[in-house]
Amino acid sequence: MTVPQKTILFILAIIVIGVTSTTIPPVFSEVKISAPMITAGLVETSSETNTQADGNEIKSGTIIIESPSTKETTVHGLSSDGQVRVEITASNPIANEIMSVDIKFRDSSGSLKKFANYDILVTQNNKEVLSASNVHDEDGNGMHTTSTLESEGQVDFKITLLGFGLKDDQVNWTDPKGDVLMFNVVPEFGSISMMILIVSTISIIIITAKIKDITILRK
Repeated sequence: MTVPQKTILFILAIIVIGVTSTTIPPVFSEVKISAPMITAGLVETSSETNTQADGNEIKSGTIIIESPSTKETTVHGLSSDGQVRVEITASNPIANEIMSVDIKFRDSSGSLKKFANYDILVTQNNKEVLSASNVHDEDGNGMHTTSTLESEGQVDFKITLLGFGLKDDQVNWTDPKGDVLMFNVVPEFGSISMMILIVSTISIIIITAKIKDITILRK
């Protein structure tokens, strides 16, 4: 008894999807948070937010990765005390293009935390593509752009929280101070994964053509 052609194609499609999905690199990988007198360590990751609309405290030491996008990626990093959430949305790295970076600072209720002061350093292949010190965002939302990226490879971020308060009143800035959030961004779909998808698709076409030939000969 011969296996129906549609069944064979369905099985092949499932195999291709499985292989391709497992080879796609994660949008964000190693994330670290450090603070004065605290040894930096690998941060627990979660796909669910720990900040609720009713204002519950954010669970310390957790990052929340948003649903993937082919154009941009969002990550939420927490301060060491769990009271400030840094929300960063960056366009995915593309060779010969700049990367846009949107940074928001939120309190435990999810509201923007005003008068944020921080340093930002962004590198690719150990080459600096963005560096700004003593940045002050009165509304708790900062916009940045990198210089032209060399490739679609990994981009590394380092955000240092300096404190919260008026720009010219540093002695009265409130905590967290000195916390460092580090993470990296990679393309949603890497070139290797795309090549695998193309090769798999071509293979299906070839196999389908052979199956048709065999069917015709049997008739």
